[in-house]
Amino acid sequence: MSLSERLRALLVATFALGAVVVTEGCDTQAFCFDCQDGSASATSSSGQGAGGSISVGTGGDDCIECGGGGQGGSSCTPTNGGIETCDHLDNDCNGSVDDVPEIDFAAPATCGTCDTNCLTKFLNADPLGVTCTPSASPGTVPGTCNCGGCSQDYFDLNGDCDCEYYCLASTLDDAVCNEKDDDCDGLVDEDVDLCADSKNCGDCERDCVVLHGQGTCNWSGVGACDVVSTTCSIGACDCVPGSCYWDLDGDYATGCEYACDLTNGGVEICGDGLDNDCDGKIDAADDLSGDANIGVTCYGDPDGECATAAHAGVTGCIAGQVACTGIAVLLENQLSETCNTKDDDCDGVADDSPTDAGSACGVSPIFPCALGATQCQSGQLVCVGAILPGTESCNGIDDDCDGQVDATAGAPPSDSVGSCNPPPPAPPGATQPCTAGMKACVGGVVVCQGAAGPTSPSDGCGDDSNCDGQLTNQPNVTSDVSNCGTCGNDCYAGSVHAVWSCIAGGCVFVACQPGYYDLNGDQKCEYACTYLQAQETCNGVDDNCNGQTDENVVAPSPVQVCGVSPSAVSAECTSQVSVSCQNGTFVCSFPAGVCSPSCAGATEICDSLDNDCDGLLNENVANFGQPCGSDDGLPAPGHGACRTTGTKICNGANATQCSAVKASCASLPAGCTETCDGVDNDCDGSVDEPFSAKGIDAAYFVKPAVTKTAASTWIYTYEASRPTASSITAGTGNGYVCTGASCVGVPAAPAGVPLQATRACSVPSKVPWFNVTPIEVEQTCQAMGGHVCSTSEWTTACQATQPCTWGYAPRGAACNAAWVADPPGPSLGKFCNLGISFDFDPVASGTQHALLPTAASQLQSCWADWSGLNNNAAAVSKLYDITGNLREVTKSGTNVYPLLGGSFLSDTESGATCTFQFYAVDQSFQLFDLGFRCCFSADPTL
Repeated sequence: MSLSERLRALLVATFALGAVVVTEGCDTQAFCFDCQDGSASATSSSGQGAGGSISVGTGGDDCIECGGGGQGGSSCTPTNGGIETCDHLDNDCNGSVDDVPEIDFAAPATCGTCDTNCLTKFLNADPLGVTCTPSASPGTVPGTCNCGGCSQDYFDLNGDCDCEYYCLASTLDDAVCNEKDDDCDGLVDEDVDLCADSKNCGDCERDCVVLHGQGTCNWSGVGACDVVSTTCSIGACDCVPGSCYWDLDGDYATGCEYACDLTNGGVEICGDGLDNDCDGKIDAADDLSGDANIGVTCYGDPDGECATAAHAGVTGCIAGQVACTGIAVLLENQLSETCNTKDDDCDGVADDSPTDAGSACGVSPIFPCALGATQCQSGQLVCVGAILPGTESCNGIDDDCDGQVDATAGAPPSDSVGSCNPPPPAPPGATQPCTAGMKACVGGVVVCQGAAGPTSPSDGCGDDSNCDGQLTNQPNVTSDVSNCGTCGNDCYAGSVHAVWSCIAGGCVFVACQPGYYDLNGDQKCEYACTYLQAQETCNGVDDNCNGQTDENVVAPSPVQVCGVSPSAVSAECTSQVSVSCQNGTFVCSFPAGVCSPSCAGATEICDSLDNDCDGLLNENVANFGQPCGSDDGLPAPGHGACRTTGTKICNGANATQCSAVKASCASLPAGCTETCDGVDNDCDGSVDEPFSAKGIDAAYFVKPAVTKTAASTWIYTYEASRPTASSITAGTGNGYVCTGASCVGVPAAPAGVPLQATRACSVPSKVPWFNVTPIEVEQTCQAMGGHVCSTSEWTTACQATQPCTWGYAPRGAACNAAWVADPPGPSLGKFCNLGISFDFDPVASGTQHALLPTAASQLQSCWADWSGLNNNAAAVSKLYDITGNLREVTKSGTNVYPLLGGSFLSDTESGATCTFQFYAVDQSFQLFDLGFRCCFSADPTL
């Protein structure tokens, strides 16, 4: 089967509906389906992709002629009446073509050969100026045509002999700004000085008009003189006697806005209310250095302290008037007059009515004292009429005038202080009840207070009770139990159930009464007890009468008396349980929260304890201890790469929570770097966020591998792939992001299709995204902050500035050299994944076609070489697989998407050139060998 037959069969098989139209003049031989009489004829066959249509366009001159030959041969029919003329025919059938006798091969119409007509070679040339230089072989080799001049009103601007420019000249220069080429040199208004002409500042008729003044045009000195680089400013303001204007605000928009005429010779003075120097300021608001009345030494008043050097000032302009100013300046009555021999208030009289005289003076106004008043005498204040305090005594009068009668600072007068009524001294070694008193001032009279007299007419043991200074009637202290050894020493004092005696003046303990015990050795026998046995039992009784009840009782286990289950083995139910005997009963003491009020009545709660000691922990929450994740219950993507796992732990008494917490992405092996993998790598709640929507943490977003191909153009370095793709699978998910009215700037997704919004990645070693529609390409590229590559952007990327014929490397001869199918194999050691040049399985017979991962290692030099261009780093200087692997969607107009670059099924290399646009599909077209890249107007890695 021929190549054209194979292509036709492929188109019919893959495009079951629609039409493929091939018009005359194909790009490559592969698409000349039927040829007749040396030219490609129009042929049609059916074809349509899934959900769309495809058209095959026209090309160049590469179709192979087939069918009949030329006019020569064994038979000839005379033409032109048998007269030979220059028409490429053998008119006279003599076996020679165009053998016209006496033809002038130096004439412009037949320059060297019959069909070399110089008069038609040059566009709009003056026929009188066109000449011919004959060739060395007239009749067979064309001569050289010379263009000469141009026809009236036509001009040759680029010197190529074609007078392509029509223009009616009106002047010798282009100095009039009228947007016309007046001198017909191909330039418009080039002689207008847009940099300095105030009438045409940066643009025609942009007039620098200034209110009450003249404008100027200023150029920044950078770039062309246009409205961006030029500005208008005020050059001068109008001024004639009696009508002058000034620019005070420096604003071109307001012009010379201030009308003012100079007065006083232009010197500003204080007090006339005029702007003498026309600077917009008057009096104190202006510079008054020229006013002779300003800055002169002055005083606030000519009298007293006001006229002293210490209070001198200088004249200034205050409220439009000349006034004496300065921080030291005093005015009359500014200071109050004081008693100091000075005229403080500057009224001409010293110490007249001083403000500090006439105040109260003295010590106290309390009777019998009185206050006086101060008077100014010879510049000094003197107290006149005061009565001073005296010495306090007990007389009912406040002698010292301190507000306390018969007291000074709370102390009594000196004449009412001291002892009174002292008794006679007691006998040696004896006591006495009588004591002396103390003087006191009561009601203005001195009295004796606190004296004690006799307590008995007869003496007690060792006590002179009648205060006569002698002891009588004393007891025997050697044997008296109540006065044993000394008076008042009662041996039974404080004794409880004890027997005592007094022997030789000392108390002797005899014994305890029956049924009583002395526990502390204090010989009081205070403890009553009935002895039962030596070993105590838990009965609330002191069995051994040692003063302790239920001591050293052997306690049973918690299982025996506390209600603890034998299966409970945790510490809070065993070792931490205290069993003690209290009030004759065994009492169990559990840790807080355990067996309260009892093990049988306890409520199990979620904590670290077996609250009811039944051997089960936290049985009130069914999922305690179950595995869980830190983002359980959160909407996707949850915690992303920062997700951790743990177990369910208690969260209050009756609930649980996961012990796992969100990790910090900084602790992950790959850090917080966001990659195009369908995972929230930086854990900010957004997955694979692009540069145009960076998410909460703007420092991390997907930075696709892109190659810069122009000043404002970046393109995916690799064919687009899905985030879930691997080296053996293309992943899942469609690229539809919006539908209906929600779509802005892109075609809407088909009604009813799920919007899976799959991101488009640019990474190596992934099976690329195939079987895609142009709508998906539009929407997913926009979601990445870019757009579907225009046909020109894609072509520029493929040609790598040479321009290259294919996306082969390196630039130069390699990217313009075709692949050679015959041994020794690919020319220059390169080939891409095209059906004609790559055999996926060389062992199997025939050529095996298959889609490869991006930048597959099986391919040699299959990239557009952008190294050293546009500052592309080494990692993105190779634009991989732009030739072959998948045809790629581009856009040339509304709903027009040319498919470029060929695919792993292409049978001809010429159908995969950088400029081959044979297929143009609509927005819903879909085919299994169709992929794409995204383009960007801004760097998507910043």
